[in-house]
Amino acid sequence: MKQFIAQLKQHRRILLCVLACLAAFSVFALIWLTNIRGQGEKSSGWAINDQFHSYVPVEQQLVQEFTCDRDLYALSFVLAAQDVQTPPEGALDLVLEDIDTGEVLARSQGELRYIYNGWDAYYTTLGLDAPVELPSAGQRHYRVTLTPHYTGEGRLMAGYEEGGAPAGISLTADGKPVNGTLALKGTQARVGGFLTTFYWFIALGCIALLGAATWFVAGKKLPLHRLVFLLILGLGLLYNLVLPPYAAPDEMFHINQSFSLASSVYNPYLPVGKVPLHESLHRPSDQDPLLQDGYTTVFTWQRMAKLAGERNTDAWGVTPNRNSPQADNSYTLYLVSSAAVLLCFYLRVGFVGALFAGRLANLLFFAFLAAWAVKRTPVAKPVFALSALLPMTLHLAASFSRDSNLLALCFLFSAVMLDLAFGPRERLGWKQLLLPAVLGVVIAPSKLVYLPLIALVFLIPAARLGRYSRLLKAGFVVLCLAAFLSGRGVGLTLGGFTQGSGQAAEGAVSSQAAEGLAGSQPASQVQQAEPSEPFPSGASGGEAAPSLPEQDLVCYTLPYILSHPLDTLQLCVRSLVELGDHYVKTLVGGTLSYFNTSKDLNIAWTFVAALYLLLALAWLSPGQIVLPGRAKALCLFCALVCCGLAVVGCISWTPTYYTVIYGFQGRYLLPVLPLLLSVRPKRLTLTADCSYGLVYAAVLVGLGALLNAFLAVVAR
Repeated sequence: MKQFIAQLKQHRRILLCVLACLAAFSVFALIWLTNIRGQGEKSSGWAINDQFHSYVPVEQQLVQEFTCDRDLYALSFVLAAQDVQTPPEGALDLVLEDIDTGEVLARSQGELRYIYNGWDAYYTTLGLDAPVELPSAGQRHYRVTLTPHYTGEGRLMAGYEEGGAPAGISLTADGKPVNGTLALKGTQARVGGFLTTFYWFIALGCIALLGAATWFVAGKKLPLHRLVFLLILGLGLLYNLVLPPYAAPDEMFHINQSFSLASSVYNPYLPVGKVPLHESLHRPSDQDPLLQDGYTTVFTWQRMAKLAGERNTDAWGVTPNRNSPQADNSYTLYLVSSAAVLLCFYLRVGFVGALFAGRLANLLFFAFLAAWAVKRTPVAKPVFALSALLPMTLHLAASFSRDSNLLALCFLFSAVMLDLAFGPRERLGWKQLLLPAVLGVVIAPSKLVYLPLIALVFLIPAARLGRYSRLLKAGFVVLCLAAFLSGRGVGLTLGGFTQGSGQAAEGAVSSQAAEGLAGSQPASQVQQAEPSEPFPSGASGGEAAPSLPEQDLVCYTLPYILSHPLDTLQLCVRSLVELGDHYVKTLVGGTLSYFNTSKDLNIAWTFVAALYLLLALAWLSPGQIVLPGRAKALCLFCALVCCGLAVVGCISWTPTYYTVIYGFQGRYLLPVLPLLLSVRPKRLTLTADCSYGLVYAAVLVGLGALLNAFLAVVAR
């Protein structure tokens, strides 16, 4: 027995890994049995025309020509009997042809006796004997022919909508043209066995990540920052797959930004980075309606998997303009993702490959800087580690959003400043000051709300900087302010606070002007303000301003706030009461994807509570250094001013008839979360350092939230 126990102790790490993987496999297997198996019958459809107020009789043949930019697996028509007392009998043949080539793509045959015989109209679906797949981006011109073979006196009629048909669409009945369009729907996708395959692909990834986390945490031989780097990459990749491109908040505008910058370099005839904000540049085939919808479903996963290895065949260097806006006036926070997209352009990688490459580049950049922040900070290492592993953080980090880079920069800047102030170095040279100077210059013009972070330079003791300490600190502040004032969007940023959205929108309005407003309208306002909703940040351009209703041009600007303090106070109180749970959830990732819209992915409150518990334990975990009183006050002041500016920025873009603050989300506080949680009372602390345990628990909760999101997508 003693020998057996000794063997267990000797191989404890392997045993723990095996047990963790077996437990995780059991959970995934049970979920597959109860929630995934049997979902293969899911199908997705589209409607070329879902209106019909008239019927056309079909004696010999019915022909409908139409265009489609999606795959086709089945077609549905509104078919009925001319006489309810005499239902049609016989067979109905369907032939689908490519008009441009004359090729017969698919056929189908059905029996007329199965058509619903009554006064109510229903769609009748005819499956195709072979799936008709769209060979590449763009449209395909089809001709569908219905030919009845009657064996009785009953006759068939088809529902259609009278009026001018769209270009490229025509209807003919028995050789005679009909001014209208058939009620026609198509099945564009069937999930089949793909869902099970994709589920187990994600499940095995989760199991492998959990096994690796168990191995490293049990051994505690891997430094914390390296462990955080690996876990961010692992979890980020999984979040990237479950919530693919276009799922992150306003990601379509950020994708436009990255692709535009890459395209301006790729196209030799264009100036680099000189793309109007209300337009964007892409390669001709960089589009797919199903993927660009932003509403993630099982068919989004299926489409992504199908096109992942597709090669680009567009003419070299061709990047046409599209009337699709970008997100920002500055390209600074898009350099990383744009570089990856540009590389894909040169390597002829397809649209989906370029999308995932841009996301992966941002994730790598975030993981590297976040891990570096954990390594550098002498204060609250568990807080920095936990903040980087939150589902909300990972969702943004593995996206095209500029917040991916901004979060990493803010984390590292805070950590470096704390290290310079309280680290082991007693004297600082120019080499140590170079990194914070670069970080400050990049952060300052990116978002005004995080500009107060530059005040952290005053944490550094004068003795460490030498006789020129005051001059160096003042020079750093001036350098950051100069970078901010030289930013292309500074005028719009300040104008958004003082003049309101209407005046700021007269030119090209960047999302800088909204200062983090990149969310959707609060749920409580969707009904009362949807017809005249102000454009979200990044979705605006020079052409958008004239379309704004007059009532949306009067906002809670600074002059209005000063003259109506009671109204502003009521706005803030109502926002806390009505949307307090929304702010709490969106800080840690209780709501992923778009926010407060039908596209939300809401995570169970159990995971939200667990994440806040972990943050509380990280806050109480003993660090290497306890901040002195003045340092605590300065850190708290900087963090709170950033939070306050984020709130005021959203208030300044809130029309005065709104009842709650427009677009504010808890995730806007993420960049200063580690700084907030680095401040705690000296006596309020845990007795032992549990950094590795907290990181491991964060992985467990993160995987649970990921699985929750996966099941939420499947349920759509």
